[in-house]
Amino acid sequence: MKLASLAGAGAAALLAAAGLAAPAAAADLRSMKDGHVAAMPHVQTGSAGPCYFRADIGYAAYQNPEIKWPVQNGVFTGDANANGIVDANEISFVSAGDKVSKTNSEDGWFGEGGLGCSFGGSRGVRFEAMLGYRGSRKIDGEPQIYDPGPPVGGPVVPGVPIDDPLHTSITTTTLMLNAYKDFGNFGGFIPYVGAGIGVAYHQMDDVYFTGNPNLLNRIKGDNDIAFAWSLMAGVGYQISDKAILDVGYRYIDLGKISSQRSDSAGFVNPAVKIDDITAHEVKVGLRYHFGGGAIHQPMK
Repeated sequence: MKLASLAGAGAAALLAAAGLAAPAAAADLRSMKDGHVAAMPHVQTGSAGPCYFRADIGYAAYQNPEIKWPVQNGVFTGDANANGIVDANEISFVSAGDKVSKTNSEDGWFGEGGLGCSFGGSRGVRFEAMLGYRGSRKIDGEPQIYDPGPPVGGPVVPGVPIDDPLHTSITTTTLMLNAYKDFGNFGGFIPYVGAGIGVAYHQMDDVYFTGNPNLLNRIKGDNDIAFAWSLMAGVGYQISDKAILDVGYRYIDLGKISSQRSDSAGFVNPAVKIDDITAHEVKVGLRYHFGGGAIHQPMK
């Protein structure tokens, strides 16, 4: 009896389950017939990786550099033999100094590109390696006024002072290692400060003079590497999860460069030394992050 009762109860349960399942199955069949498809697992693109490519273009307002080129003035020491003629041994040369005044450096555009990585998100730090190029820009200055003294072999008369401006141009390639501190994301805006160190490779053209008939030859230019450093501040704007528009200011010191001593005629001259090659720069660029992975969300 007990076994028969259990069998009857089991049969009743199976019938009840079948009755419940039948409407659900019928509903599923109706959904398929109506074109409904069950939701598939959703794949969402994840956040960008910490490393990025960067490209900038900017404008540099170069400061007046320090230029040195010594000038020797001729001084008549007296008509020792009283012949009324200036003899070679009656002229001595005295330094008028090496400071070049009224220096000026032409402003110009520049471009940079490189790679960087960030650590700590929008309140972290970033490090970059950037290669830059600054095109040819003119540099001018006025050495001390040259006074040759009375001409040798001529009458004893005062010399005529001559103003002889110098001119050259410089092209610079830089390799900078930069570090930044980001201060957080404020509605898409990410302010930062930074500093950099690196090297500047200067290519200096020949130096020539105007206004002095005694300086017709050109002093040969030179190429050299100098230490460079910079200070920066700016703000990035998050235009997508991978791209950041960057607008910034930079003060950069590109070091120094000197000419050779030989000139176009083979004579030896003092070198023209250009120091404190600095600029205030504004630039705009794009940082594009790469890497990262996809986030898989479960079926809903």
